[in-house]
Amino acid sequence: RNDDDLKRKTMLESCGYRSAVTEAVVSTMLSQNTTDANSRAAWANLTKKFQGGMEQVAACRDATEIEDAIRVAGLAKTRAERISNLLRTLTKERGSASMEYLRSMSDDDVKSELLRFKGLGPKTISCVLLFALGRRDFPVDTHVLRISKLAGWISKGATREGAYAYLNGKVPDDVKMDLHCLLVRHGKVCHGCAANGRPQFPPPGGKKLLCPPA
Repeated sequence: RNDDDLKRKTMLESCGYRSAVTEAVVSTMLSQNTTDANSRAAWANLTKKFQGGMEQVAACRDATEIEDAIRVAGLAKTRAERISNLLRTLTKERGSASMEYLRSMSDDDVKSELLRFKGLGPKTISCVLLFALGRRDFPVDTHVLRISKLAGWISKGATREGAYAYLNGKVPDDVKMDLHCLLVRHGKVCHGCAANGRPQFPPPGGKKLLCPPA
């Protein structure tokens, strides 16, 4: 049971789960366009360097220190500038780098609030809604979009925005979190469902999963 709980916690964290909202936002920014391993390493390096948490990151006046800490994730200069801008703006406007105030906002207000920051797009915000705020949202990333098309849930020509609007209305609220994580995980291990047939974490021994949608 403990092993199952740990595996589920690890899977949720790889998708963006954190107990504090600001940490969830920053870690999700670090997960964009990189591998799980690099994202986890960048987050670990950042929290090790800035042991005072996001308040200490916000107080850092030299963005290259942030950049050095997260370099393993790639696009370090851009990520560091965006993270620094986010945290410093919060501190200037609200007196701290905490984003706990989002918990009292409606979903639409959360989206409007976060969209004003560079680096926070619809998918990232959807992850924040689901994993940090516990809202009934269903993020659609590349894995979810690809597998949903293969499974026939949406049309082959569906856009990510169209898929997001449709699937959020169809996927039951009580399975949105687990289904999202399972689809993301599946997309990273299945040759048939991975982009270009090259999964990030292929099964050991060169085996391929027997996957009906693929």
